[in-house]
Amino acid sequence: MMCRIRMSKVWSGFVVCPLGAAMMLAGCGNTEQAANSVAEASARQSGEAAAAPGNEAGEGQPDLSQTEEVSIESGMEIGAIPLPFDVEDVTGPNQGKHLCYRCLYGERPVVGIFVRDLGQKTKSLIQKIDQEVASHQDEKLAAFVVVLTDDPASAKPELEQVAQETKIKHVPLTVFEGAVGPAGYNVANEAAVNVMIWEGEVKANRAYQKGQLNDAGIQEVIADTRLIVQGS
Repeated sequence: MMCRIRMSKVWSGFVVCPLGAAMMLAGCGNTEQAANSVAEASARQSGEAAAAPGNEAGEGQPDLSQTEEVSIESGMEIGAIPLPFDVEDVTGPNQGKHLCYRCLYGERPVVGIFVRDLGQKTKSLIQKIDQEVASHQDEKLAAFVVVLTDDPASAKPELEQVAQETKIKHVPLTVFEGAVGPAGYNVANEAAVNVMIWEGEVKANRAYQKGQLNDAGIQEVIADTRLIVQGS
């Protein structure tokens, strides 16, 4: 029986799920159309959130200097269906190509690691996930890293260096053009690392602000991954 993982959530997940289901029925062939199909709904959702009491700029923002761990709302809601989107593969088997890993991996259990910060803990997380993928080949576990950036060209050399340093073999390191991230994935601006695990639909989601990811957080992601693999 699949375990339901508790995590940070976003309001826009309620919009993404039905749109995602429709998109998957249409297939993964047109990622641009997929992005356009959710852009309008995402904009409406963002406007509603901004208008809600307590969402004024700067109000209710956590002070990282006063706490070691701050929960943030980022990523897709549990049960949402990840939409197709294109990335450029920098170090994986499709190096130099633009493709949709969401489409390529299909219904397999997948760990999607969306990052804006490639600090040491982020590298450790990628390394650990690479080991998990190697250990769960029979279960067809897959993973990929997506660096969210407005300047993909400048991110590529760093990704190549990370792959060389950490000896990554099973996890493609990719770039997505646009720091806001792909439509429907709802990666919050303050999220330096957002890990979403899905198997057809989202099963687990953990997000960390810059400097917040630690060894305990890495172990949480690994535990989520093993639960989902064992339940598949």
